[in-house]
Amino acid sequence: MFDSLRQAARGAAGPLRDAAAIEARLLPDGHVALPGADPDPAATWQILGYTPHEGCVVRAEVAGASWVTRIEPAWLARQNREVRVTLERQGELPREPLLGWILFC
Repeated sequence: MFDSLRQAARGAAGPLRDAAAIEARLLPDGHVALPGADPDPAATWQILGYTPHEGCVVRAEVAGASWVTRIEPAWLARQNREVRVTLERQGELPREPLLGWILFC
């Protein structure tokens, strides 16, 4: 289908850029692959934290955006396999209003 994640991102730039969630595979080597695309060296993931009941909180960098997901604790016992997840886009920090702008209107 797509030769690389970059081509997939270019081919689906609108939907991927606007997506609130995407399906992906977290590879054991720390890279991320989207369905139908080869892993992109720039698409990576890392474990941010762990709790015994909630599992791992994972952040992924894919197509220029940050995404998060949780992985169940049982996955830690078999980290040498890829895991399919739904990544949710991390929200952007709210921007401060342009206070001086109102003075020039």
